Amino acid sequence: MALTAVTPVEPLQGGVMNEEGIEEFKLDVHLPEPDILRIALTRPSDEENDLIQVAVKHGAGGILAVMRKYKDWSWMTVLCFRAIQMCLSPRRVSANILPVLKDCDPVLFSIEMMELEMIDEIFYFMRYYSHIKDIHHHGLAIMELLIMDDAEWRDEVARKGGALLVVDIAALRKESPSIMCQVMTCMSYLASEDYIEVMLCTHDALTYVTYCLQEQLTNQELVTRACLALLNMSVCEPHVEELMDKGGLAPVLDVLQRYASDIHLVIIAMGIVANFSTLEDARKLLVKEGVLKHIGHAMRLEPKNSVLQVACLKAAVNYSTNPEHYMMMETLGIPTLVGQAMVDHVNDPGVQRYANYFLGSFTRCPIL
Repeated sequence: MALTAVTPVEPLQGGVMNEEGIEEFKLDVHLPEPDILRIALTRPSDEENDLIQVAVKHGAGGILAVMRKYKDWSWMTVLCFRAIQMCLSPRRVSANILPVLKDCDPVLFSIEMMELEMIDEIFYFMRYYSHIKDIHHHGLAIMELLIMDDAEWRDEVARKGGALLVVDIAALRKESPSIMCQVMTCMSYLASEDYIEVMLCTHDALTYVTYCLQEQLTNQELVTRACLALLNMSVCEPHVEELMDKGGLAPVLDVLQRYASDIHLVIIAMGIVANFSTLEDARKLLVKEGVLKHIGHAMRLEPKNSVLQVACLKAAVNYSTNPEHYMMMETLGIPTLVGQAMVDHVNDPGVQRYANYFLGSFTRCPIL
């Protein structure tokens, strides 16, 4: 065992007389506070987290064995979760932090996790240590990395109860913006699969998406992620009806009002408005709230952006089926903007398709 070097400490210049009249010298030794020592032991930096090297060298099976052996120590579970997260992270991000990760292939690591059904253990600890925020933070990060680009992992997570777990964490941590950002991201990825969208809404996920838009409107990062989740969870008309009951339509317009100049957020919000527009009752409610004004403003925001124009056209096209709504759009100059978009993006099939629906619509547009 390596010995730790001891730094000599000189005594104080003056002594202190004890009860027997003998001068005693006290050493000026400054030890770290107990809390500092505890943090250093249980929350080391990534460079000092030896479990990352264990995960790299022995793979998912090795770190799973460590996690099972020390299952009663929450801080060890946190370090194991962090090691798994680092092994799954894109190398362009994590390799700059730890060179040892260059020897770990994230894809092979995730495949080994799938073969070991390791997500069962991760979900177990996320519930068992639900009172520890770091467990949720790293657990959600692992889930996000697994389901980001892999439909098979989305199926696995949903099959093992991941949809309900995410909603339960939202209920427990709704006052934590950082955790809710992760929750909304996981919901948006999971809801890209139609049947998982239904599962999430069955577990009342829309309540927490709406909560983020209503209560955290000033947090742009959280609002963006919540809008992405809502975009994927408003595809089914019954979910739009549920949102109407929860008062979840108007907050989207509040987002458009506050972040009117954010191109990316406006595009997402226009997609949500397009999903809402498939339901006639929702269209009537949104018109009363001024949705047509927001559509016109969005189209003027960046006329040369074809992605933005397609999003706006999708949002507007179903309103053109109602003569009263069309006249309101005429007042706002939206038909003129549609014609200009067709001229500016003559080679864009999306713009041409939805513009033709708008200008010559005699039926409901099949947006989805």
